[in-house]
Amino acid sequence: MNPELDTFTNVLLAIVIAFFAVVLLVGLTIKINDFRRNLDYLNREIARTEGAEHEHWKREKRHLWLSLLPFYRR
Repeated sequence: MNPELDTFTNVLLAIVIAFFAVVLLVGLTIKINDFRRNLDYLNREIARTEGAEHEHWKREKRHLWLSLLPFYRR
């Protein structure tokens, strides 16, 4: 048996890899978009508030940044 892959197998493998790359890219784009939207909201709340409420929103912002780390649970 020849260890080289035939043309059909190479094309099929390239299609599968491209599909997973697109799925990964879409998922990453959605996550980044959601993160930016939440960060903008928190920054507006931080600018709007004072005192204890201000500190609360700063803690929320810190939690948002930490949520980017894998396996981080709140």
